[in-house]
Amino acid sequence: MKKRFWAALFCAAALTASAPARAEIIERILAVVNDEIVTEQDLQYVMAPVIAQYRTVYTGQEFDEKVNKARQEFLNKVIEDKLILSEAKRLQVIVKDSEVDEMMTEVRNKFPTRDLFLGAIEEQGLTEKKLWNRFRDQLMTQKLVNYEVKSKVAVSPGEVSQYYKDHPEEFEQGDRVRLLQILIRIASRTDEDAKAAADEIYAQLQKGASFEELAKTRSEGAEAKEGGEMGWMERGHFVGEIDEKVFALDEGGVTAPIKSSLGYHLFKVVEKQKSSVRPLAEVRDKIQDKIFRDKLGKRLEEWIQTLKKNAYISIR
Repeated sequence: MKKRFWAALFCAAALTASAPARAEIIERILAVVNDEIVTEQDLQYVMAPVIAQYRTVYTGQEFDEKVNKARQEFLNKVIEDKLILSEAKRLQVIVKDSEVDEMMTEVRNKFPTRDLFLGAIEEQGLTEKKLWNRFRDQLMTQKLVNYEVKSKVAVSPGEVSQYYKDHPEEFEQGDRVRLLQILIRIASRTDEDAKAAADEIYAQLQKGASFEELAKTRSEGAEAKEGGEMGWMERGHFVGEIDEKVFALDEGGVTAPIKSSLGYHLFKVVEKQKSSVRPLAEVRDKIQDKIFRDKLGKRLEEWIQTLKKNAYISIR
């Protein structure tokens, strides 16, 4: 279900990103992969989100150069996708109509109206039937990759432990503090009034008032409802005076009001920790995910290279 959602979301992004580009995409054949063909439309379909992103950053010749450079990379990716699709068809991988219908529904729901959805796919030179067939092909390749590659990749506890031992620098953390904050914003009052309110709160804290309770009732920060809880912050997270004063405090200490562009801040240090290496239990899932992705990528590449050895590929 999760994979189908992301595939559907990518399709919606491709459709909406490229909608203004042009009404017709030439069905020029770019490559032949076994019994499958790669067309200009196939390439434009997968490149659409990237081209839309490039348009927000580059213009003129620089934009053209970036797109041309990306074309070869994406063409190779489309060729590999067609290669996997060809293998999926040869092995008669089964995809139920209901699975494809579900993806279609998810994409349609990304558009406010059916007319906008139809207009977007028409801009891509697609019909609902063609889009349905694309989704069927995506699911076929996805199922085959899951069976031939993903299901055969595993990560042992020993591999996780060894990676942790071999890469301690990846899990280092600097000095850090667990903070509570009270923020009095300047935007809704004068600077003088904001400072006076912050000074009043500080005076109450000096007399033993609860920082958490004052945060809940007086703070205008995003974490006010949680008693000002900001969590753990490493040295260097804040700039200038705030960082210096916060890390100068002992546990339980409270800063006097500190001014920033937002207003006046008061911080309480709940806990402090010196620089250290994060424990294995804390990073185990992250390491496992990284090793799995690395092994998955390597196995996928090896499998695709095996398919290529027995395939007919002609780039026009």
